[in-house]
Amino acid sequence: MKKFSLIALLAVALTSCTQVQPNTNVSQIQNEIEVLKERLDATQHRVSAVEERVSRVEDKVANNEQEIFQVKKKLENVEKTLSTITVSQTPTITQMPSESGNSVSEQPTPVVNMSDKDIYREAFNAMDAGDLEKAKQLFEELVQQYPQSSLADNALYWIGEIYYSHNDYETAAKYFEEVMQKYPEGNKVPDAMLKLALCYKGLGDYDKAVELLQEVMDKYQGTPEAAIAKVKLLEIEKLIQSENETENNTENGTGALNGGESN
Repeated sequence: MKKFSLIALLAVALTSCTQVQPNTNVSQIQNEIEVLKERLDATQHRVSAVEERVSRVEDKVANNEQEIFQVKKKLENVEKTLSTITVSQTPTITQMPSESGNSVSEQPTPVVNMSDKDIYREAFNAMDAGDLEKAKQLFEELVQQYPQSSLADNALYWIGEIYYSHNDYETAAKYFEEVMQKYPEGNKVPDAMLKLALCYKGLGDYDKAVELLQEVMDKYQGTPEAAIAKVKLLEIEKLIQSENETENNTENGTGALNGGESN
């Protein structure tokens, strides 16, 4: 009888052990899941914080775009101020009456020949004064008279900027392309490439705009142009996403309407 009782107790103990083990495993798994959830939440929080910081930086860069433009204008004004004005004197005959009534004396009259730097200075002064038409004409005159000047690419660029300010993206694009093609080693190539991308954005050619913005970022890393290109690239991506969502919503609405009519 005692032997039978011991056997029964042993069987009960073994059964209890086999039941506890699965419960223990489930509990461990649940604990691990909770730990993973906590880690995931912490990671998501860090990612959100990083995205927020990146967004603030991008907004700051976008806000500084105009300031960068003004700084560049001031630098170019400094260059112009340091340039000397070229003035040549050519004598012309002025008839002066003598006591006898005959014209015998001569008086030299100065004639001013404007150098490329003079024209550039005058064009910039006109642009600062808001006379964009005069500025455009002067920049065009500089390019025609001094095509080999170190300021010729700058003049072409600013003509493009004037057209861009009037939302004439197609004409502006031609001038920015001309800067890149005629003066590939010039200092205005990064700016021209950036503005050409924005012209394509204005014309609705997002693919070409994205391609050029990416090229600016790759070729001119660490420059203000590359920073602006990054911001503009994100803007285009958001714009494309928004347009796609609008298109999808429109299609879904049309489909629902058609479905209701068929019923």
